Amino acid sequence: MARVKSMVAAALVAMVSAQTARAQERPVVWTVSDVTAPVAPGATTTIHLKARIDQGWHVYSISQGPGGPIPTRITLAPGQPFELVGTVQGPAPDKRLDPNFGINVETYDEQATFALVVRAAPNARPGTDTLTIKARFQTCNATLCLPPHTETVLAPVKVGHA
Repeated sequence: MARVKSMVAAALVAMVSAQTARAQERPVVWTVSDVTAPVAPGATTTIHLKARIDQGWHVYSISQGPGGPIPTRITLAPGQPFELVGTVQGPAPDKRLDPNFGINVETYDEQATFALVVRAAPNARPGTDTLTIKARFQTCNATLCLPPHTETVLAPVKVGHA
């Protein structure tokens, strides 16, 4: 009987460990390309946000339709001297029928780079400021979807003189 209890306890520990490892998975890493040229107050610059996606995983496109997975949404955090101009541009997604959702889905595998046109506020002070980007996305592999997650990406932006 003691042996059975030990085996059950070991199995429970293994299940909890597997769930913890799964919860710690980060199959997508977001980075911003360096913004080297200063942007004048009131002027725009293009920021490139890149998602590096682990092999076997994918994220859903910025144009993913309703009724299934969570589409990727890229926004700027409020309260900063920058604003998003127009819509975020992304690569053409792969399109396929997903048997898990029962609909056609649009995905990015391996990597995806998004272009964000950003305007510095007319009253932005010269110097280096931090642009805060929010990427909300859902990532899945062939057997598992992680809950939607919002990643915050920071990028230094040089603000020039007007």
